[in-house]
Amino acid sequence: MTDDNDLNSLSTPAMPQPPAASKFMTFLNSPAVKFVLIGVLSFLLLIPSVFVWVLVEERSHRASEVARDIARSWGGTQEINGPYLVIPFTETFTSGLGDELKTKTVQRTAVLFPERLSVAGDITVEERKKSIYALPVYKGRMDLSGEFAVPPQDMFEPKHGGTIDVAADKAVLVVGISDVRALKSEIALGLDGNRPVPFEPGLGPLSMNAERRAYQAITPSGINASVAPATWRKGFSFDIPLQLNGSTAIYFAPAGQTTKVALQSDWPHPGFTGAFLPETRTISDSGFEADWTIPYLARGIPKVLETNQVPLQGKLLGVKFVEPVNFYQTISRSLKYAIGFISLTFLAVFALEMRSGWRFHWIQYALVGLALIIFYVMLLAFAEHVGYGTAYLIAAGAATLLNAVYIGTSLKSRVAGLVMLTVLGSIFAVLFALMREQDYALLIGSIIAFVALAITMFVTQLIDWSGDQKTGGKPSADPV
Repeated sequence: MTDDNDLNSLSTPAMPQPPAASKFMTFLNSPAVKFVLIGVLSFLLLIPSVFVWVLVEERSHRASEVARDIARSWGGTQEINGPYLVIPFTETFTSGLGDELKTKTVQRTAVLFPERLSVAGDITVEERKKSIYALPVYKGRMDLSGEFAVPPQDMFEPKHGGTIDVAADKAVLVVGISDVRALKSEIALGLDGNRPVPFEPGLGPLSMNAERRAYQAITPSGINASVAPATWRKGFSFDIPLQLNGSTAIYFAPAGQTTKVALQSDWPHPGFTGAFLPETRTISDSGFEADWTIPYLARGIPKVLETNQVPLQGKLLGVKFVEPVNFYQTISRSLKYAIGFISLTFLAVFALEMRSGWRFHWIQYALVGLALIIFYVMLLAFAEHVGYGTAYLIAAGAATLLNAVYIGTSLKSRVAGLVMLTVLGSIFAVLFALMREQDYALLIGSIIAFVALAITMFVTQLIDWSGDQKTGGKPSADPV
């Protein structure tokens, strides 16, 4: 006879204990481990984003080279400095004692500033293209007018107690022009309304520092015209008409004891820069008008200098002809937000995955991230042909639609696809706003990061991070 207890023991087999390998796989598939892997993947995607940044810089340098080629042919950034009345003189003196007594002669140069200087400029700007690149270039018509006062009595004082010999017939009126090759007409100096005096190339006794600005083609130079002693000793008025080409920007020096500059142009995107900003300015779609007034005290330099350098090279005022969007710089800045951009997308996908019950493999996360990296490449490629705004719309629309459809079909949920469409659309809109509002980028970015973290915390609040519990009734199927 068989005991009932023995029958029961035979009919009810003991439950097997889960093997260690099964526990390990459960741990690997837990939401916590997956969350960490997604974080690591986000940082790994920084590697291709660096390659995209290198590509952006390479294209930017190529655009700069083409711009320099255009500037060399048309004219570089122009700096108009002057006019100044330059009078050379010598001082002869003796030095030493006894038998070592020697006579020395020192060459000196006096520079007299105009008492009043008015600059009126009319600048016509256009874009010159070479291949797919463009550079703003301009034709400028300037008129420099004003007057020089009678030179002060102490203008030629001896420094060493010697004898002064003024080379009165060597006096010249000097105007510094950074790229004289771009002058488009002969220039003559009008003195007191008399017969014009032609200018000669060069700065006479002066020289100019070769501080090269963007697209400047050659070493700075200038022009000079002789002024008779009978004219400069009693003071005189002058008028200098200029017609010259240039590119990117134009600068003027406040050479007068009182300087007034009035510029007008058909370029609607001016960037006022330099040591002085305009007192009044009017900007419209048809161009701009701007006026500067720099008084004697604001200039901070005396009426007469003794120097062999063109004065005021570090106190220029002017305007840059700014392109509406420098998209190379904008795309380069946007790549700094790539890690946050990718992380926000992954957080949204992770939350949808946890709530749907369908698995989304980490390889699929990588594909979604690579689609976001390709967005930057498309943005760069299209921006070179159709402009930044249109390129952003095309690249962002393509990346948003692709990822939304892919995530929706993978999680077998139209709602998930629509959610990702909304999330990615919002992310791209915020990124566009960040690039437009550079001054508020940090503030906006910090608020978005805080809101995204708060939403993630509450959406994932009920998730079993260890993965020990079953997650609802939906099957653990492979994604499409």
